[in-house]
Amino acid sequence: MDAGAEHFTQLADKSLTADIKIATWCPTMDLLALSTADGQLCLHRLNWQRLWAVSPESPVTSLCWRPDGKVLACGYEDGYISLLDVENGETMQRGKMVAGVASAIGWVEEQADNVVPEGSLAYQARTARFCQAPVSATPAPGSAPRQVYAQSRADHQQPQWPVLPKRLDMMCVASGSALSIATFGLFPLAGLDVSPVANKPTAQTQVSIVKATMTPDLKQLYLLWYESRQGNSSGHLSLTICDTSTLAERRRELHMLAQMATYTMSLLNGAESSLAGAEQQWNDAMKVLDDKLQAMQRLMQDHGKEDSSPRDEFKALLASGSLPPAMHQFLTSTLGESGVKKLSKAIDSAVGSIGNILVDHLQPSLQAAAFKLNELHSLAKCTRQLEPLGLQQEPLAAAQELCERLLVRAESLRMGVCQAGVQYRHFFAWLLRTVRRLNDDNPSAATEAAAIKVDPSNVAAFLHGQFCTDMVGPELKAVTSTQPAPESLLAATELTSPLKTLMAILGNDSPSHASLPSSATIRHMLQHTVQLCTGAFARSPTAISTTIKPLTHLALASKTPFPPAASIWVPTAHAAGSEGEGRPCACFLAQKARGQQHLGLLRVALTSPPSEQHHPQQQHHPQQQHQPQLHFTMMEACLVATPSHESIVDFAFYKAGQIALLLKDKSRVSHGGSTNCRLVIFSLSDVPFMLLDRYSNGTNQLSQHVFEACLKDGAVRDLPEDMRQRSSTYGQVQGPLAVSGSRGVACVPSGKQRAVVYDLVEDEGEPQVDESMDNEDE
Repeated sequence: MDAGAEHFTQLADKSLTADIKIATWCPTMDLLALSTADGQLCLHRLNWQRLWAVSPESPVTSLCWRPDGKVLACGYEDGYISLLDVENGETMQRGKMVAGVASAIGWVEEQADNVVPEGSLAYQARTARFCQAPVSATPAPGSAPRQVYAQSRADHQQPQWPVLPKRLDMMCVASGSALSIATFGLFPLAGLDVSPVANKPTAQTQVSIVKATMTPDLKQLYLLWYESRQGNSSGHLSLTICDTSTLAERRRELHMLAQMATYTMSLLNGAESSLAGAEQQWNDAMKVLDDKLQAMQRLMQDHGKEDSSPRDEFKALLASGSLPPAMHQFLTSTLGESGVKKLSKAIDSAVGSIGNILVDHLQPSLQAAAFKLNELHSLAKCTRQLEPLGLQQEPLAAAQELCERLLVRAESLRMGVCQAGVQYRHFFAWLLRTVRRLNDDNPSAATEAAAIKVDPSNVAAFLHGQFCTDMVGPELKAVTSTQPAPESLLAATELTSPLKTLMAILGNDSPSHASLPSSATIRHMLQHTVQLCTGAFARSPTAISTTIKPLTHLALASKTPFPPAASIWVPTAHAAGSEGEGRPCACFLAQKARGQQHLGLLRVALTSPPSEQHHPQQQHHPQQQHQPQLHFTMMEACLVATPSHESIVDFAFYKAGQIALLLKDKSRVSHGGSTNCRLVIFSLSDVPFMLLDRYSNGTNQLSQHVFEACLKDGAVRDLPEDMRQRSSTYGQVQGPLAVSGSRGVACVPSGKQRAVVYDLVEDEGEPQVDESMDNEDE
């Protein structure tokens, strides 16, 4: 191949409104997610058509695609993680995964060919056979008029149960030295801290995980982490491989537990959103009514009746027909017949919408959640296989009991809303008849006969009850930790016979487990149920975390500048071959040596006890037969040296066995005083890897840094001259370099706020999609 030839077709050269901070290609589609310095997160097609853009409240610190390319995980500075729908950028899930900055995310999916371990629990979802599916969505609070829910019910698709994943996917979220592992989105499974592995950690030692990912067989966890002393500009870069075989061995139980728990939390969060929407609907209607009553209060003050209230005036009008000037002016001028109708319509719309929300979403969600909690409680009670995973009876029993009480309270709320709506109708009918009589000075006999018939006792009951004490609003109001919990006014009402029967069937007429008074509002009960479930499911990470143990620790380099440049690639499928293209690899930017910058490469050689594989002469020693053997992950490493006049701007894994480098030539200056830059791709098959077993000190660590070992043994190779490459048309390039092996494209931030997209496969034959090295964590 001609060394001077230009490769890679330029597909796009687009201007940007701000510099690129993070860039990552979708592994299954030609989509590029960008986080820019102006705080925007956007998604582009290959032709640079923007699909959507969002402006998160907190700065974006990490991005990662789900392996199927349908969901984008976004990590923020405040430790929250959002899962965004690739179609429209809407948030599907959001939760706080780590305490600090979510600095790195890795996402891997379980292999499709994994064999189900013997003794695994077999579970078949039965919720759809016994429970009604809730509607797919409810209106967001304050995002639509009060009647939008009632109008959009016909537009919704038929209620259906969501399609649950058939395989586990593992998301690793890093913050400082802490790592959180979650599945099915944001359901926490485990957590660990790499600080104990650091070299003599002290209070002045700062440890941060740079990259984290798991192998598809779920047996190993790869962590690249950086250790520095306070005040130092450089530090130590290390690779730690952890044993996560428990996740692989118990993956079917984990799948079942995570699936049920995730779906239960989804149902409860949906119920919380429904009550929030109902609260907004009711508050909007009450605000319309309060505005009119405040106008009436001001008229009364203008007429010298400061001590009286609108309720007193309405009671006097109902009892004696007394009509003071302020009341007359309010009914005929301020309110009028049209005003009464608008008030009535506002209250009726809110009552109808809230009723639809309760029937179509809240009650089915609570019913399905109670069913799921019952199943989880039964599993925890009847099988010991789930005890090591942290599933315990007591917290699940309390959550189940409270969820069943919620079912009864939801029906009481529905009846209370209907009753309040009926009372408001009586009041407005009486008010409308009064306004019409005031506007007609000489009503005829026919007019009187056609007048609205209203029972004064119903109006009196309303003025003494709902008008002065709202029965619905406090029930829907969210409870904060700084406010005293309100007492439910509906809880004191007499239960109807069907509700009493339901309480008896559930065995919930005398609460025993749930530490919440029976007078709590439905919103408070739901919030407490979510807290109980969160606490019950939080036991799983505690139990599983103790099973994750460090397997291998490798010190890579000792003088790595901050921030460290490093990446990990794990194959999506097993690849055979003598060149090791299907083995996990790590790549890191090391310090300069002998006037050249070096790129460190590390890959797995094999995983087995060293005494069996590499020292066969020791296999038959009698004294070693009964000693516990350490399963050390053998690695091989090498260094790739750049020319002395060039430096590495950024790098990324490309296809299996290939790495893309972005280089800057400091000696050759182009027009305008800028340096010449180029994008190159080289293969690992030409690199002299060195086995690191000779540097093993008998433990799961090496006696010296990988960088030093490679220099000592001469495992160094200059960049080959016959690489595929292309020079940049701009004199400046910068990171991040975003490369997609599965799609065969690269995005290079160039010049002043420009992005150049290259096609990398036009001269390399068929793309190897199954063995792609997507740099998803760039």
